[in-house]
Amino acid sequence: MSRRLITALSSLLFNHVDAWGVTLSISLVCLIIHQMLTPDVLIVPVTLAVAYWLGFAVNDYFDAPFDAQDEVKGSRNFFVLQPISPLFGVGLFGVVTVASLLVLQRFGQPGWVVTALGSVALLAYSMPPLRFKTRPGLDLLMHMAFVQTFPYWATHYLLGLTWTTLDSLLIVLFLLSSLAAQLEQQLRDYDLDRRVERNFTTVAGRQVSGMLLRLVSIGLIATFLYGWWVSIIPAWLLPVGLIVLPIIIHRLIRPITQPRSEWLVRGMVALGLLYVFSLSIVR
Repeated sequence: MSRRLITALSSLLFNHVDAWGVTLSISLVCLIIHQMLTPDVLIVPVTLAVAYWLGFAVNDYFDAPFDAQDEVKGSRNFFVLQPISPLFGVGLFGVVTVASLLVLQRFGQPGWVVTALGSVALLAYSMPPLRFKTRPGLDLLMHMAFVQTFPYWATHYLLGLTWTTLDSLLIVLFLLSSLAAQLEQQLRDYDLDRRVERNFTTVAGRQVSGMLLRLVSIGLIATFLYGWWVSIIPAWLLPVGLIVLPIIIHRLIRPITQPRSEWLVRGMVALGLLYVFSLSIVR
């Protein structure tokens, strides 16, 4: 196996570990909150994590022509390092989608609904001619609805759980967190994006997006503190907030033109996964 292929496979598996790792954690947290963490339902967070890995791989596939114009982004995109035929890409998407449906159909109609919504959103966000990620405003809304919010809602919906005040508060936090993540990514890629495509930040400008990112980050802290103050957030969830806090503080203090620290984000994601896994064992 060539060194180039090894590098490409590594990027395919681990470049978006922060995305599918967060998905896995969010789904597990939903199970823990509702005391549904049993071996027979663990297939839900695992399937969602695999589906999100696929989703970001599909996004990379359609982004490859643009990422190839940037040395750093191109070096992290499997499809730039190891181009594949469109037929192979469609086949991979089809296989994983069908596999996900076969797993989730055991939950009846909710399984079909979750698979359909996820698949349509995945393609609409990345694939031409819709490619919502290039439509200012829709790019933010899609990220808010499907990056962190959807895994929690999907887990809840698949298992027919009872909706609580804590669920509502967490959905608000996930909406804000997903919005912040999209703004942060657009600010990071601003120089490339303004040359090749349009999005909210290339239209509104760095200063507006940077100010909005800071406001959303402050809103995240305020919402979490409110939930803790009025005793909606249980004590065992407080460490999750503390794990995320360094990422939020870094957003607030660094210059707008400075990208996020990938090591900080991945380190906190790993720490969050470790904490959630420990909860899964002891609860």
